[in-house]
Amino acid sequence: MQTSTETIDFSRVSDLLRQGCRVTLFLRHSERPPIDPADKTFGQALPLTPHGIGLACAAGKPLAGCGDARFAASPMVRCRMTASCIAQGMDLPDAPVADEPRLGLECFYYEDPENLQAAMREQGYLTFMLDYFRKGVAPYSRPLGVATQMMTAWLKDATTRQLNVLVSHDIFIAALLTGLRVRTYSADNWVGFIHGAAIIRAPSGAWRCHPCLPDISQACPVLFLH
Repeated sequence: MQTSTETIDFSRVSDLLRQGCRVTLFLRHSERPPIDPADKTFGQALPLTPHGIGLACAAGKPLAGCGDARFAASPMVRCRMTASCIAQGMDLPDAPVADEPRLGLECFYYEDPENLQAAMREQGYLTFMLDYFRKGVAPYSRPLGVATQMMTAWLKDATTRQLNVLVSHDIFIAALLTGLRVRTYSADNWVGFIHGAAIIRAPSGAWRCHPCLPDISQACPVLFLH
């Protein structure tokens, strides 16, 4: 797969769809309330904030008109709500949202989710992830390069419709774009809400990956973590 450091917005994605491309958007969820550090489910039941609902609905508007679309999400409520709100913004209010564990705790970057999450809590999520990105290895995790190859192959296989909206978590978005050497992340430059990666299959069959964000990106602040 070719990669590009050029960030594209959802209006550009809409143009690519009209040109006959297939696109998978691998996105972080929209804004949610802070997660209680004592919550061992990592906010599994946390909904989006009202602002987050508005952001996700607005994010879908430039994609309206693409009827050949599917939506899947990490089983966490905030991810499912984000996918549903994007669909509403696309004028597809009845579109189903499939649960996809590969976008959550069964993601390729995790080998032992329970122990990994405990290690993250102890070290701090951001510190743990940035160390993983620097070294390429971390406790209870697959090597970054290996996991990125697996994730990329899965995302290509998931590009089954003209537009595929897959909603996940910031740590997996950051891991993919770091592993592909598309982005470099720091504490001051993290994954914003509804930011992610666009996996594009051209009519010729060629694949490429861009970082992507909604047209409302200036209204999408970063909120740690995930």
